Amino acid sequence: MSLALFSLTGSGNNFCRAAKLSLTFIVIGMLQACVSGSPTASLSYDFGPINIEHNEEIEAASKITISLADISAPITLDSNAMLYRLLYDNAQLLRPYAQHHWSMPPAQLFAQRFKSKIAAAGATVVDVTDGVADLAILKIELDEFSQVFTSTTQSEARIILRVSLIKKNKLIAQRYFALATASASADASGGAKAMQVTADNSISAILAWLHTQQIN
Repeated sequence: MSLALFSLTGSGNNFCRAAKLSLTFIVIGMLQACVSGSPTASLSYDFGPINIEHNEEIEAASKITISLADISAPITLDSNAMLYRLLYDNAQLLRPYAQHHWSMPPAQLFAQRFKSKIAAAGATVVDVTDGVADLAILKIELDEFSQVFTSTTQSEARIILRVSLIKKNKLIAQRYFALATASASADASGGAKAMQVTADNSISAILAWLHTQQIN
């Protein structure tokens, strides 16, 4: 009787050891799968190459000489996050894409594009920190820079700017710009392309406005 009981207990211990060993192998296998599994790719977007399409834009810009102040933006835009809004689900909430980002914060991205585009158009632009005297200063405040979804299948890129022209510490003119471009696809890729178009259109609008001002 004692022998039978001993055998049963021994079998139970063997079973427990086998179960623990199997569980250990399962956990190790899961960890290896997590380590070897390919993570979701993180994509970084910029505005791509400059393209000057309109001759009249080049002619107008060639007469402009301006000093550009650092572009300001709210703290919500002070990162590389690619932001979007859902108008049908809490439009006040800015949401970031998890795996899609800008190559730099929006204010820096827009400033880089602005300098490159108007320089390519023939204008002269310097940083206000360069200290060039007697130049009018262009101050740009970036209020909105996001992809806005009007439905689950439709979205547009929106940029809202406040632009001030200052010379010798006096405000010469001020203008509010709000532009939007429909996205070809309701996703991050479509939003990035639409944002590039919106940025270029915004810069063209600013150039056209500057051409009407007495800045030189």
